[in-house]
Amino acid sequence: MPEKLLSVVIPTYNMEAYLRRCLDSVTRDNVPSSLELIVVNDGSTDSSLAIMQEYAEKRPDIVNIIDKPNGHYGSCINAALKVATGKYFRILDADDWFDTDGLIKLLNELEKTSTDIVVTPYKKIRKTKVIEYKPKQVLYNHIYNLSQEFIWKTQNHELFAMHSMTFKTSILRNVNLHLSEGICYTDNEFLIYPTNNTKTLSFFETLLYNYDMTREGQSMDLKVQIQNSNHLKIIIKRFLHCSKEFNCFSQYFCTKVLLFYYYRLLFLVRNDRELKIIDSLVRDYNPFLLKEVNKQLFFAPFIWRTFGFHFYFYEKIKHFFKMDR
Repeated sequence: MPEKLLSVVIPTYNMEAYLRRCLDSVTRDNVPSSLELIVVNDGSTDSSLAIMQEYAEKRPDIVNIIDKPNGHYGSCINAALKVATGKYFRILDADDWFDTDGLIKLLNELEKTSTDIVVTPYKKIRKTKVIEYKPKQVLYNHIYNLSQEFIWKTQNHELFAMHSMTFKTSILRNVNLHLSEGICYTDNEFLIYPTNNTKTLSFFETLLYNYDMTREGQSMDLKVQIQNSNHLKIIIKRFLHCSKEFNCFSQYFCTKVLLFYYYRLLFLVRNDRELKIIDSLVRDYNPFLLKEVNKQLFFAPFIWRTFGFHFYFYEKIKHFFKMDR
């Protein structure tokens, strides 16, 4: 059996309506055996496990199944990382899918690379339009030194996300990566903690990930965000305790999480009590992050802190003019 170049974990909970689309994209006959799929059934009560078993019979050379009790997203990543044998490791959500030709190209490229992180373009599929995030003004297949070059801070800020990043497996194990279990939004931890131990990064031109944002009830749905707001607070509290020790790249991801959190409470939902808790923690643990969030949100946090002013009318204006974020 050939050496595994890429381990892909597919966390799955009650995804029978989407799982075939996902697995079809990664099990086509010409997908090489250098791929390792770790499909994790997170206590599904629908037919997700039966669908997984069907694809394991189709491609036993690449499909491995972990069947476990429900523990949420982070527990699936943790379980897969324990058994992964690939040189590189990444995530594919069960309601999303890969571009199959892009996957085959990526496997060929990974055979020749040794950088800590590989970044690939991805598509975000909304109900009204499709947005493609591609690297801008970069050298493809060039090895960037992250201690010297701040390529992520400018024109490529939208590109760096779970959907674009593939990590060397040894990096994840060197930091003893263990995502929080029982809560949502732990894909942020998947980005924050490993990047603190990375030194090199390369961009590949091959489009890989298709991120479907049309499904009702997904974690990025506003109603679900409100319902699970405490989950993100747990994530933030955890990284703030060690954020002063983070390198610039990890600090960048911390800022992105805080921007999302502050934006949601200042522009979408008025919740002073919750925001005051996090605002106080950020001020105590990492004033630098507070300054970054303040600057990038055009001093909206400062205005709220000083005058108690919110901006939740902003989203109503955008909705009225049918502007899409």
